[in-house]
Amino acid sequence: MIPMLPTEEALARARANHIDERLAPLNVFRTMLNNPTASGAMATMLTTLMFRNTVNARARELIILRTGWRTRSEYEFCQHVRVSRDLKISEEEILGVRNPDSCKSYSDVDRALIRLADEIHERAEVSPATWATLKRAYSESDLVELLLIAGFWRMVAGYLNSAKVQLDAGVPSWPEGKAPA
Repeated sequence: MIPMLPTEEALARARANHIDERLAPLNVFRTMLNNPTASGAMATMLTTLMFRNTVNARARELIILRTGWRTRSEYEFCQHVRVSRDLKISEEEILGVRNPDSCKSYSDVDRALIRLADEIHERAEVSPATWATLKRAYSESDLVELLLIAGFWRMVAGYLNSAKVQLDAGVPSWPEGKAPA
């Protein structure tokens, strides 16, 4: 486990290293700011994929939720359940990532996004069938972003799980008390 910095210390390190101060109070950055240089790189990628993205937020969140579920990352999954709810994504679609085959509201493209998350998680390569569906729906620029989303949040899940980062205050644990098996 990596120790969490006190919030004021995390804020001071964020300021000193030109990292968005809004990130510093999050438990993930309160642990990560033990290394401000690496934290800065992570913050840049995070803010790019979350706030300067071209892919719609719903697609991003389906990939992140599926990755959080598959990696058993409570922090990642539960944090992004909250983000997804704020984006007004339906509960069926949010929780459907747990068993996408049974989610009736997913389109073929949604299922391809979820497969992309699974394939990056399992093999670090997207299958031709998944590519074919995604190429019909997204530009080449968007495809780059989708790959980076899947890879980045897979890496983040490994960090969160290994560093034993606890949920932030006010973020509920696994919805319906259902954690991955």
